[in-house]
Amino acid sequence: MIDKDTAMTQYIYARTSTEDQNVKQQADLLLVAYPESTVRVEQASGTTMVRPVLEKLLSDLRSDDTLIIYDMSRLNRNTVDFLKLLEHFQRRNINLVIHNMGGSAVDTRSPVGKMVLTVLMSAEQMNVELMKEKQAIGIATAKAAGKYKGRQRSEKTLRACRKAIGLIESGLSKEDAARASQIGIATLYRYLRNENAVV
Repeated sequence: MIDKDTAMTQYIYARTSTEDQNVKQQADLLLVAYPESTVRVEQASGTTMVRPVLEKLLSDLRSDDTLIIYDMSRLNRNTVDFLKLLEHFQRRNINLVIHNMGGSAVDTRSPVGKMVLTVLMSAEQMNVELMKEKQAIGIATAKAAGKYKGRQRSEKTLRACRKAIGLIESGLSKEDAARASQIGIATLYRYLRNENAVV
């Protein structure tokens, strides 16, 4: 349980990917462990960029506030995103509690919790760098063999980009069109560049 004297405001963020999953059950479980918390719930896929409840919560967090999540996957789309968010928390002095990380809770308000998360961050970052290195070697090998075709866009992404262009043509900004089509703005700009589209 969190000592009330060590935090200004505690927020629980509970998220499930589909309506079939019980987000209330996740929130209730966390409330048992952290009863003094304000709860925010959301049902959205971890891969989507459209998570308004989380975005609002992240903007509301202030120095010394504490964010409580069930596990790492509740916050991030991938390891890189999680590492960036954690760095953001550290700069702003925001605490993070991960209720279930390998079967144990990790609380960054304690020296041990900070150390554990720092070690895990370092390990994850190393994995990311190793994957990038392997990918670069694979691309170089494929290019040398004349077999490299570049990153192939999925039909789903292409449909989303075409939808975004339609929204732009109807008056939306590129940023709003990308958000409404559930794609990243960088993906949309890349599509426009590759298709030589002017909107």
